[in-house]
Amino acid sequence: MIGTAGVVHISEMASLALHGMAFIAVSEEQVLSAKAIAEATGASEAHLAKVFQRLVKTGLVCSERGPKGGYFLAKPVEEITLLEVFQSIEGKTEDNKCPLKREKCPFNQCLFEGFLEKMEEEFTSYFRQRSLADFVNSLPQYPL
Repeated sequence: MIGTAGVVHISEMASLALHGMAFIAVSEEQVLSAKAIAEATGASEAHLAKVFQRLVKTGLVCSERGPKGGYFLAKPVEEITLLEVFQSIEGKTEDNKCPLKREKCPFNQCLFEGFLEKMEEEFTSYFRQRSLADFVNSLPQYPL
C-alpha cells in the first residue's frame, strides 16, 4: 500500500519541537516535565528528550532538574521564530537544492526548473516571519 505523505514533509523531530514548544507556551505551568509534553504530543518520553536536548543546546528552551523539573521557554514566545525552532532540529538549509545532491545536473538544466528553490525560499520566508506566538494564536482555543 502506498503511504499518504504529502509533498512537503516536516520531520517528526521538527514537528515535536514545534508542538512541544507550543504546548509549553499555552500551559499554565511554569515548568513542564518531559512526561507531560510527551503525553500531550503522543511521543515517547525518550524521543521527546532527544528533541528537547537540541532545543536546550540552541538556547530556545531551558531545563530544570529535580522532581519538579522540566522545560520552559528561554525567551518570550513573540521572540522565537518558527525558523529558529526548525533549524535547531534540522540545521541550516543547504545551498545545494539538487534532490540528487549533485553540483552539476546530469542534464544541461534542472528538470524542476527552479521550482524546488522557490518552494524552499517560500517555506523559509514563512517560518522566518512567524513567531511561536503566531503559531499558538492560530489555535482558536489558545490565544495568548
